[in-house]
Amino acid sequence: MRKVTGVFRAERRTVRCLLLIVGVVVACFPVAILLTLLLLPLWSWIEATYAIESVGHSGPAEWCFWLDYILLVAVSVMALLLRRRRWKPASAED
Repeated sequence: MRKVTGVFRAERRTVRCLLLIVGVVVACFPVAILLTLLLLPLWSWIEATYAIESVGHSGPAEWCFWLDYILLVAVSVMALLLRRRRWKPASAED
């Protein structure tokens, strides 16, 4: 196998980082569904306190899920990027 150097190595890292971010975005979807259901008492409290429709007859409102999902993706991607920035490989080869 040939060694990858220069521009190709940078492109490879970029593609790897983008694939990792896409994986995090996809993995957050079922977690956000579960989190939305687990936060049902919070959504009920928000509805009762602020009169914002957040719980219907079939569960939490759609905006509750999207809020959970966006926050979960944002925190996960930021944590991933910060972790990758701090971690420096000992060797220059991938």
